[in-house]
Amino acid sequence: MSNGFQGRSGEKVPEMTPGFVTEVSERYIELYEKITGKKFLKAEGEDPVRRIEKNVSAFLADLK
Repeated sequence: MSNGFQGRSGEKVPEMTPGFVTEVSERYIELYEKITGKKFLKAEGEDPVRRIEKNVSAFLADLK
């Protein structure tokens, strides 16, 4: 929003520099920790798609 982007038609998405991505990621982690009261643990080195599949599968198995 500081770049004037709010997702409206015709607006240009700001450049996603590594610094901008880090800033946004840190903000989401901060919000996660405030909402859940839990420390966010970054997954290091694991393939993200595989991690998502594993976590979704485990969640669905718990529903049975």
